[in-house]
Amino acid sequence: METPCTQAAFKNAYWDNETYPPDQSVATAGLLPAFLTYSICGGIASVFNIICILVFLTKKDLRDKYLFFALLAFGNLINTLFCLVAGSLRRKMIFTNKFLQLRSIFECLQQPGPHLQLLGGQLPALVLLVISLQRFFAVFTYVN
Repeated sequence: METPCTQAAFKNAYWDNETYPPDQSVATAGLLPAFLTYSICGGIASVFNIICILVFLTKKDLRDKYLFFALLAFGNLINTLFCLVAGSLRRKMIFTNKFLQLRSIFECLQQPGPHLQLLGGQLPALVLLVISLQRFFAVFTYVN
């Protein structure tokens, strides 16, 4: 005989949909246009970042001169892919009535969003730091 605890224990650590079905349609319907906009903007920006990366990498003089800008465009590409994926997954969670559902840390880490957000948020900042240091040392060596 299965207990309610064993039935839902492996589905979600905090919510038992069979025993307590959530009614989220009224509370989360207003977020659908915002998440659609998030996905569309992420998709459009991803296309533009791909074009920038291709331009930087296909021209030899641009590749030699602006390698850090190509890396910056790659970091921004990861960030915009996060926007696309996050908006799409959040809309899916609203449609499947799981948006307000509490999740454990491990359940969150099974989605691609946190990984893309971490890398896409830190890589552009690191590249800008390296570009700034490069310019600082170029000016400092020119002055002296």
